[in-house]
Amino acid sequence: MFKKWFILSVIVCVMSLGAEAREEAEQPNILFILIDDMGWMDLGCYGNRLHQTPHIDRLAEEGVRFTQAYAAAHICSPTRGSIMTGKFPARTHITDWIPGWKEPGKLTPPDWQMFLPAGEFTLGEMLQQAGYRTAWLGKWHLNEVPEGKRSGAKEGHEDRISTPQQDHGFDVGTQNWLLNSNKNSSDPKGVFQLTREALDFMDAAEKRPWFIGLSHYSVHSPKRFNETVRQKYIDALGAEANAAQAGYAAMVDALDESIGQLMAGLKERGLNKNTLLVFFSDNGGLEGPTSNAPLRAGKGTLYEGGTRVPLIVRWPGKVPQGKTSDAMICSIDFYPTFAAAAGVNQLKQQVDGINVLDHFLKNAPVDRDALYWHYPHYHKGKPGSSIRKGDYKLIEFFENGRLELYNLKNDPGERYDLATEQPERATELHGMLKQWRMEAGAQMMAKNPDYKVGSTKPGKKKGNR
Repeated sequence: MFKKWFILSVIVCVMSLGAEAREEAEQPNILFILIDDMGWMDLGCYGNRLHQTPHIDRLAEEGVRFTQAYAAAHICSPTRGSIMTGKFPARTHITDWIPGWKEPGKLTPPDWQMFLPAGEFTLGEMLQQAGYRTAWLGKWHLNEVPEGKRSGAKEGHEDRISTPQQDHGFDVGTQNWLLNSNKNSSDPKGVFQLTREALDFMDAAEKRPWFIGLSHYSVHSPKRFNETVRQKYIDALGAEANAAQAGYAAMVDALDESIGQLMAGLKERGLNKNTLLVFFSDNGGLEGPTSNAPLRAGKGTLYEGGTRVPLIVRWPGKVPQGKTSDAMICSIDFYPTFAAAAGVNQLKQQVDGINVLDHFLKNAPVDRDALYWHYPHYHKGKPGSSIRKGDYKLIEFFENGRLELYNLKNDPGERYDLATEQPERATELHGMLKQWRMEAGAQMMAKNPDYKVGSTKPGKKKGNR
């Protein structure tokens, strides 16, 4: 009798362990929410006292909020390229927003890569091979642009509706720029439409694991909002009411509501437990409509306001709840991290990012020496490169070779340049930056022989970017 009981117990134990192993090995769904131009201080959970973002704040309460997360660039397309490839923009040569522009300056930009090449083994292709059904819904911005429309073209005018996502490993996805500008007060920037598309894709995936890149056109300009919601913020501002600021706040409000609908849809479908959700922005906030304070400057600059962005990670039962992390995470890290979550043990291409899944799950240390940025173009800020190593950040400006050095721990607003006070540290970081540019094959600028003092300042031409 005892022998039979023992054998039965062993069988049950083995079956139980096998079930646990299968559950542990189950590939999670991955929901990657990418916001356009959302600043580090745009959310209530990051300290914003005007914007009402209860649904996104709840994501932070149910997961980990990162205080030192970075986009790989201070503008759109390079960061998006880094997400697709896991590589620094300097390596892929996708270093400006597509199609960019060429205007007079002391320096001329290099012949940079103006689309995502077919030869890149993208995030979508990697996950497809791992058995995932994949979608990239909304803004893509890695299209090839016709030669005649590259210089000075307004973003989106060259391809109102296109499907490049499906050429790079995504089963579903359409970039529809009409959503970006359509004056639909009931669905600003198509935030609710994109949520419906995401939920429909989940339903169609059936029992296969899925990856969704939910890439919003919001909160990028032009401002689109519900007038009643904007009035709510005007009333809240009172005597300090600013129509542009209130309109931006109304855009953030609608975006938050759409994410609330998305979260409710996940719960209704029983998908919460096995869905890794990541919330991120492609660059810092645009100064004017929003403020990135206490960070310096904003989109289009190499200062913290241009590159430091909100990041929230949630995975119920896996990622700790209500935690805050000061680890340096970058957009280049999502590729290897999602690969690890999907059970991909070996990548088919070299990446610059690191797998931070263990940090998400159990706060394991992030083994990172430094982060780098390279921008051989003009925008709101001057062309240059930068490096962050530990608490220190160095910026090199290409026009005159000026170096600026900041201690971000003591001075996150980059107010006190330490380059002359700590020349040895500045020299060390500058050497690392130059070595990295050489190793990455970074393209550099050349002198502009036609430049004249008083020429049109680059970056002043209007248009979405």
